[in-house]
Amino acid sequence: MLDIDAAVPRTLDPRQLRRIEAVHRGFLYQHLYAVWCLLLAGPSGIRAVVVESDEDIELETDKGCIYVQVKTRVGALARADVDDALARFAQIRAEHTNKSRSGDAYFVIASNAAPNGPLAAMLRGPGWPKDVELHWPSMEGGPRVVVPKPAMDIAEAIERCSFLADSLPHALLVPETLVWKLAGQVMLAASGTPPRTNHRFTAEELPVLFEQLVLQLQDFPAPPAVYRPQKGEPSLVSDAPVRIVAGYSGAGKTAWAAAAAQQTPEQLAYFDVGDTPGPALAMSLARELAARWLGSKGGRLGEVLLPGASGLDLLQALGRQMEVRGERVTLVLDNAHRLPPADLLALISRVPWLRVLLLCHPGEAVRELQIMLDVKAERLEGWDADAVAAEAQERCCRADFATCERLRRLTGALPYYVQNALSIAQAEYDGDLAALCTELEAQTHIVETAQEIILERTFAAATPELRDILSVLSIADVPISGSEARAVLRDSLSLDDVEVARRLRGLPATGAMELFGGDRLKVHDAMRLVTQRHLIGFGPAEVERVRRVFADVIVASIQEDWSLGKLSLLIRLFGQVGRATLLVEFATDELFHEMGVWPEIEPFLVRTAEGDGDPEQRCRALDGLIFNDLREGKSERALERLGTMGRLIERHGIGDQLWLNWAMKRMLALAQKSNGEAVAAAIEEMRPRVPKQPEYDRIFRYNVANAFFRLGEFKRTTAETGRLITEYYDALGIDPELVFGRNADELRPLLPERPGLVDDLKHLADTLDLHAQAITAQGGVSPFGRIHALKFYQLAHAPDSMLRVGQELVDEFCGRNDFQGARDLIERNLLPLVQGLRLAGHMIPVRSQYAVVLAYCGAWDEADAEMARLLPYHPGMSEAGQKELMTQHRLIAELRRHGPPSQLRVPQVTPPWMRESVRSGKRPGRNELCPCGSGKKFKRCHGV
Repeated sequence: MLDIDAAVPRTLDPRQLRRIEAVHRGFLYQHLYAVWCLLLAGPSGIRAVVVESDEDIELETDKGCIYVQVKTRVGALARADVDDALARFAQIRAEHTNKSRSGDAYFVIASNAAPNGPLAAMLRGPGWPKDVELHWPSMEGGPRVVVPKPAMDIAEAIERCSFLADSLPHALLVPETLVWKLAGQVMLAASGTPPRTNHRFTAEELPVLFEQLVLQLQDFPAPPAVYRPQKGEPSLVSDAPVRIVAGYSGAGKTAWAAAAAQQTPEQLAYFDVGDTPGPALAMSLARELAARWLGSKGGRLGEVLLPGASGLDLLQALGRQMEVRGERVTLVLDNAHRLPPADLLALISRVPWLRVLLLCHPGEAVRELQIMLDVKAERLEGWDADAVAAEAQERCCRADFATCERLRRLTGALPYYVQNALSIAQAEYDGDLAALCTELEAQTHIVETAQEIILERTFAAATPELRDILSVLSIADVPISGSEARAVLRDSLSLDDVEVARRLRGLPATGAMELFGGDRLKVHDAMRLVTQRHLIGFGPAEVERVRRVFADVIVASIQEDWSLGKLSLLIRLFGQVGRATLLVEFATDELFHEMGVWPEIEPFLVRTAEGDGDPEQRCRALDGLIFNDLREGKSERALERLGTMGRLIERHGIGDQLWLNWAMKRMLALAQKSNGEAVAAAIEEMRPRVPKQPEYDRIFRYNVANAFFRLGEFKRTTAETGRLITEYYDALGIDPELVFGRNADELRPLLPERPGLVDDLKHLADTLDLHAQAITAQGGVSPFGRIHALKFYQLAHAPDSMLRVGQELVDEFCGRNDFQGARDLIERNLLPLVQGLRLAGHMIPVRSQYAVVLAYCGAWDEADAEMARLLPYHPGMSEAGQKELMTQHRLIAELRRHGPPSQLRVPQVTPPWMRESVRSGKRPGRNELCPCGSGKKFKRCHGV
């Protein structure tokens, strides 16, 4: 559950994070400068390069030693930045003078930043040491000593090093790959880790070092020209002796390994098992590894390749040589599922000096390996929606966030399947990805996808009874419990419990089933496209019967284990089997509209409303549709449907409750049309028909206040909502001051357990929100109203309203220049909510607002990066969405050009219904929570 006042944000101290980033940026810049020196060592007559000894970098030459201090700064370089270096240079100079160190000493301060005025004057003055040079990118002329001229930043350093790497005679590697590998070796030497405990690279070993790095990667397949990382990619190298990464063909396992290898400085080997027979694996692998690490270094290869030795003997002997040299190797075995698990186990047990990473397809072999090795298989999670959108844009396809999520679900997010689907959309659907997704879901597409071709073979390998089970269970696109799966299979396939259990035990061997913690399971998303086609083969009547069984099981389950995913599944099942009555009951519940599943239910309600069925049911369907029209500001369509609903009520004498629903919504629609006289008449018509009960009276008065607000009568709105807020607090039995400093979870135990509680919480939140909107419309601020509305919306399980109010509160914070407060709110509350519930309609608005907030906070690179991830969605968005996104994009550019306003702290305004209680209370202690609800201590918020 979301903690509105959670004390721990995503980053405890953003300033500390920026300091940490600056430190690592400085180290990386220094390492790349050292790589530059290594690449220049041969033509420059440098005998050795030493890193992190007395100075950052020391270059030993025949004449002496060049000591280099590397500095990175955001602004200009100042005198204080170089004082320590000059003092240390003086000490080193003295040791060269008294012959404690041999040869001459030369000193360089290399910086990405030019000197400021005072330091530049010092450089020209007589006090600057003659043997010390200060280098910076824009300096006139070149360095007098044989060192590189500093780069402006890391990107330029990489570019220049890559240019030098490209000129090496053995340029088998991509130049940038060699640069990163060398940077890793420099980092290793800087840490004093074996084999570089002396921090030293000699000129004699540099050709071997370059050649060694070439050999390490030459057998890895080339990664894609543009590699898009998958969600939460695991590290290629770990301390675990054996790991398994399992995924279908097309999951991108080999591409991941090849791309990760380019960024890994450790010893790596890649071996594609291919069609290698199990018994021949050890010999093939031993010859490959021995040639790689000993064949080019002379003298030791003969000690390993002994006559008559078996492959396993050779690997053990090779391991002894590697241990003598203190080296540990990670071996990537691709297509390992093709080998008998017993052969793999025999190999792994004889090579403890190797860390083995197995790339496999899921199935019986992987299941057996997991048991034998006591290892749980890892998986690649596939592309996230941003990666799908970027790939879609590159292939000239149009897709909004929701469509990218649909394609992820249909393809299991597996990169190759996504790319193939995009190619089909481009060629056959004029780039309209949504149209392709619709046909894939309906199984009406004509062009067969690579996913179907590849996975059909996997599916066909299962027994007919397992194919039936997978097809039935694939109806669920969310994990279900084992007991729920057993109930569905028992009733839909007419099996007894023993037979169901037997068949379920065989599912893991198919590789098509995902298992989750807590005895939950789900057919893999990528496989569902194939299994759904098999389900259709059951015949229409049988498919509907199976869906009804599934719906009954989920209805029972959702009462004990509610989740948005299960609710969404249930709604789809109700629509597919024609349970219109239950759908209508959902549609007339206010909270249902908060769940983010409206697009899935709207078509069923439209059919019910426009049909010729029960008049009352048609009215309830219209009631739900009109409610949503008003939420979206579509007053014309709402009035049209209100006309139909009104005629049905009058013609069929439908009861007062539906009449009141109709009358209140009609009043609000008229208010949206600014028809004040009609609104006043509607109020007077409704007043005598409102039941004489407090809950009905409060709902009526809230809707009247809402109508006043829509008519621009803000003072009347605030007066009425102020009274209603007090009444709702009384009805809940809590005092307003109890809300200060407490998050939603802390408030929950203070609330009474009674029927209608959730409705009252939602209505109080609505009233607080409306009150705040009215105050804002009058030029005031009401942060307490919105903050407390967020808490009550959370307690009422109303995520849609939480996000809307949260975004308004972010805008309010920015409006009063509290940009850091806006960032805390959006990072701590809104982003986790929209990402956790996958609310597609809110994802882009919240994230684009976040990008703007980052710009207001001066985090330009982060703002640009977030906006860059969002722009690929632009072609697939609505016209209004495109306009909003581009407006925010331009705003970020303007803020970068002119700078944001200064961060200000302004006094909070206490709302009228709390003013007395706050005025009469004591000032909070400095270490107590601030009563504004920020979650910060008073001394760090409004106590300063």
